[in-house]
Amino acid sequence: MKEIENDKALIKYLEGQKTSGAAFDNTVYESYDAWIETIRKQIKKSESTLTNIEFKKVELEAIQKYIA
Repeated sequence: MKEIENDKALIKYLEGQKTSGAAFDNTVYESYDAWIETIRKQIKKSESTLTNIEFKKVELEAIQKYIA
């Protein structure tokens, strides 16, 4: 959860840098847009994982009640 919050904060920061015209100084990504898109994909993947974990938790609770 904290990682997702940090990623969202980073996106806001990068969008601010892009809007202000700050020079792009990163050797990993080719542009602010590429970096932002990568972070958005990471957020989406993390949110999907959390949803899957929550579903599995509910499923496990149902199985435990059934077995008991």
